[in-house]
Amino acid sequence: MAKLWDDFTRWLEDASKVVSKEAGDLTLKGKLKIEIFDLKWRLKEEYAEFGKIAHDLAIIKKREDWATDSRVKSIVTKIKNTQKNLKAKETDYKKIGK
Repeated sequence: MAKLWDDFTRWLEDASKVVSKEAGDLTLKGKLKIEIFDLKWRLKEEYAEFGKIAHDLAIIKKREDWATDSRVKSIVTKIKNTQKNLKAKETDYKKIGK
């Protein structure tokens, strides 16, 4: 009977470790999903801002050198950084639980 109890307590300890790890993974996945959603939203906003600036310079002001404008360069840098961060978060998300 003592062996049965020892086996049961070991099983219970192992099960609690697995449940604890899974709960941690789910928490981390949830956090990363929110961060990914936020980055996708931010990227959408940055693309819209880029479109506004490019339209203003190229169409409204008819500047041929619109691509060299400091505002265009700045928003392009922001877009690249957001894309890089988004890719990193998506990679982290895929790694969880493996």
